[in-house]
Order: sequence, then structure tokens, then C-alpha cells
Amino acid sequence: MRPLELDLDVYQGPFDLLLSLVFREEIDLLEVPLFEVISAYLDELEAKGATADWDEMSEFLLLMSLLVEIKSRLLLPGAEPLLESELTPEQARDQLLARLFEYSKFKSAAERLRHLGLENGSCLLRKPERAATRKLAELDDIAGSEDAMKLREAMLRVIDNRREPDTGHIIQTKVELQRQLRIIRGVLARHGKFSFNSIFGGEEPLVQALSLFALLDLLARGEIRASQNENFADIKVRVRELPKAG
Repeated sequence: MRPLELDLDVYQGPFDLLLSLVFREEIDLLEVPLFEVISAYLDELEAKGATADWDEMSEFLLLMSLLVEIKSRLLLPGAEPLLESELTPEQARDQLLARLFEYSKFKSAAERLRHLGLENGSCLLRKPERAATRKLAELDDIAGSEDAMKLREAMLRVIDNRREPDTGHIIQTKVELQRQLRIIRGVLARHGKFSFNSIFGGEEPLVQALSLFALLDLLARGEIRASQNENFADIKVRVRELPKAG
């Protein structure tokens, strides 16, 4: 929270120090005019023309609401029979400290999440090409539909029929960066330009990834120029024209 200077009858100084003195009981909370503290905070916001910081305002509101609660208990100790089972002023003060400690942990977590959000704000995620076709049944539809023994028998059948998965249909893809460089240079030598999807769009993801690395390598060498109209769109590649000697 931004520094808040107070000028009260019982105290002059920063708000944070006042809180510390109140918690250590060096200043009696009964003597602190909380209304003047709130007014000073609002006057400072208006005087500086500060934009609303919701985290800061929430922190101040939390502190003041807890202080008002503690002060109200100090002003009316045992005035109502119903209050006998509630917190004593000392317990309320301890609860305030515990709440502030919990609040500081959540505030630190919020700052960390905000930092991660800013740090990864430039990252974009590609949407799935198609929606998931498998949909799980609702719990209400399957709850109570079978008994535990049938579930046990089904699990036993799964265990008994376990076997090594058949990988015969999987073909190992072998691809090298130098090979993709040769392919790209060959296409450019014949046509002078091409689109990435037209050449590599039907390849395996690994081949596409190595082809993209090859493009980056050629860009770094200054051999090609590449353009993309929007994120995740097709990449247009063409030979970089070298300046003519004067």
C-alpha cells in the first residue's frame, strides 16, 4: 500500500508505523480516530488524482474493517449477554494478525501470478484443429448403475487380458536438419518461392518442426525472406535478392 502520512491528535507519522504501534499496544486503539484515518486516505487519493488500485484499496479496506471490529469490541466489552461467547479484544487482535499473515501469503501468490501473466503475455496457443469427439458420461447417469462386484470382475478381466501393445503399425520417422535445408534450397532454386504448407503441410509433425528450424537457419544466413500474414497462418518463403554490385 502507498505510504500514508497521518496527522492525528495522538499520532503523527506513517500509517504502517501506527499499525505496528497499535499491535504492540504502545498506542491505545481507543484513542485512534479511525474515521480521520479513512478520511486522510481518501483525501490523499483525491489530492494526487491517483487512479483506483483495487489491490491497494482492498488491502486498506481489510485493515480498517478489522480495526473497526476490534475497536467496537473494546468500546463495548460485555455490554450484551450474547457477546460473552464471542472473541475477547485480545483474541480479536490475535485474529487480525493471523488474517494479515494469511492475506500477505495470498497477496504474494497474486503478485507471482500477475508476474507470470505478464511474462507469458506474448505467448499464443494454437486452437485444436477439431473438437474432442469423446465425451465422458455425466456422473449422475452412471452413479448407482452397477455394483462393486461387477466392477471388480471387469477390472480382473482387464488385468488378465493385459498384453504388450502392438507397435508394428508405427513407422519411425527419420529426418535431419541438413536434409531439410537441401530440400528448401532445391525448391527455391527451381521456383524462387513457395509456401510452407504446400511443401511440408502434409508431413509428420517432426518433419514440419525440422523444416521450420531449417527456415530459421536460412533466415539467419540471409539466404531467404519469409512472411506470415497472421499468427499460425501459412508462411511465404522466397529467395533473398542480393544487392547488385555498383
